[in-house]
Amino acid sequence: MTEIVKYGALFALATLISRFTGLVRDVLLANKFGAGSEFDAYVIAISFPFLLRRAFAEGAMTSAFVPLYNEKKDKNKFASAVITCLGLTTLTIVLVVEIYPKLVPLILATKAKPEVFTLATFLARISVPFIFFIFLWAVLYSIQNSHNVFFIPALSPVMMNIGIICGTIFSKLFDPPILGPTLGFTVGGALMFLTLVPGTLRLGFKYKPTFQGFSEFLKLFFPALIAMTVSEFNVMIDVNVASFLGPGNVSILQYANRFYQLPFGVFGVAMSTVVLPLMSYDKERYDEHLKNSLQLSLFLTLPSMVGLVVLSKRLMILVYQHGAFTHEDAVKTGFVLLFYSLGLPIYSIVAVLSRACHSKKNMRTPFVATVLSFLVNAIMDFVLGLTIGINGIAVATTLAGFCSMIYLWLKVKPKVDLVHVIKISLASIIMGIFVLTLSFLNASRLYTIVLVFCGMLAYMVLSKVFKLREFEEFFKLLRR
Repeated sequence: MTEIVKYGALFALATLISRFTGLVRDVLLANKFGAGSEFDAYVIAISFPFLLRRAFAEGAMTSAFVPLYNEKKDKNKFASAVITCLGLTTLTIVLVVEIYPKLVPLILATKAKPEVFTLATFLARISVPFIFFIFLWAVLYSIQNSHNVFFIPALSPVMMNIGIICGTIFSKLFDPPILGPTLGFTVGGALMFLTLVPGTLRLGFKYKPTFQGFSEFLKLFFPALIAMTVSEFNVMIDVNVASFLGPGNVSILQYANRFYQLPFGVFGVAMSTVVLPLMSYDKERYDEHLKNSLQLSLFLTLPSMVGLVVLSKRLMILVYQHGAFTHEDAVKTGFVLLFYSLGLPIYSIVAVLSRACHSKKNMRTPFVATVLSFLVNAIMDFVLGLTIGINGIAVATTLAGFCSMIYLWLKVKPKVDLVHVIKISLASIIMGIFVLTLSFLNASRLYTIVLVFCGMLAYMVLSKVFKLREFEEFFKLLRR
């Protein structure tokens, strides 16, 4: 438990800083562009490289790279082969989109209005080089994670957020103004990669062009890539269905999803990232690491879910309702966030269970779970999205994650302390009731911040009352 708490806390702290700058980024974008056609085009243009970042770079790369890297005697040769082969692949993708930029809106927003489609095509050429930089970043990220270095890699996405923030602030210098944050997105991706270069060199990495050893990596990477790509198809379908529902809905979906990604990135991704290298080289304690990771993930995500459900509308008004972003936009985004939030502990468990399979080089089980999730999401997106509107898309995402979680749980069969999980659930529910009661006392925006801190304090007290081990471990770490 101590190792997971230590590395998880470092990763979570860095991710929290990164996600906070992401929140600042989204607030500025909402203030400047609102939920209109121009921002819709921006979302479509950056979604393609961003999806490849999550599927190609972060997901498949770390899942296949870390277990093999930890086994290799000549680690530099293995990492160099991955950079050489996949570097050529990503450059090819970049060139194809530069030549045929209409591919991006054709894939992601077939029913977008003509002006949105045209602007998204223009912006796609600006955003697509991000793919190459983020691939290089992913390799260095995986190398550092393999050496149990988590803080700086998790902090590096701050550079992308800073790039977009600067582009938004100086957007008046560009024509159209949305070109500013799009350029910032690509420049930020390059800075993310450069941030990890010094740390990787200190670990002894030296790049030498080679293709040797890549075939073994490809055997794990390809099924992981397919699984992650199928998973990201869910996002593509979400955006497509949202484009059917009229202008502004793609933007609202984006704002809600980005806010939901804040706790998921800090807590859910932290556990799954840390547990992969631990399980890869410490196989004798596989069951122990898995149990601790799942319970720690629930300790963090269950109260987060309850808090977001209770305060979703108030949070969206506090964070986004400024400038071009209206009260009506904030209310709509709040409802979408509420339904996304229900899936927070679900997707966190899915992430941990998937990485547990990857640590054993079992790519098939997570792949089947991903296909199941994709099918459920695709069907429910159209059934719910086209009947009850934008909220239905978020509900479909949560239902798809639940089906994936059940499948993985039955296959992996992790051992957890049920009494401990019940204690976490009770502490979260009591905290939620407490915050909900307090929320009726005042309707001001600033009072929302008070409610957040009251919820955190209440959960800490309840964790002490229920004698939750994770709470004690965190305080031990802080004392050290």
